[in-house]
Amino acid sequence: MDYPVLTPPQLASHLRALRKARNLTQAELATRLGLTQSRIGKIERHPETVSLEQLITLLSVLGARLVITVPERKTGPASPDPDTVW
Repeated sequence: MDYPVLTPPQLASHLRALRKARNLTQAELATRLGLTQSRIGKIERHPETVSLEQLITLLSVLGARLVITVPERKTGPASPDPDTVW
């Protein structure tokens, strides 16, 4: 199943939900990643503080993956698209 993420708070809730769906505590996840429980808590609260490498590793441990999609550009006259973030 795909979960589009457009903002850090959305990523935060998805990370927390993935961890809980795997029946892992923050401490258990931290041990698997070689991090501290407080670091996992910070990542879940403020995912914008995590490096891309750490995010990909975290997602892998949670059985998820990062997929980047690029919306198709519309042809013709330019029109603002509220779903496109550049």
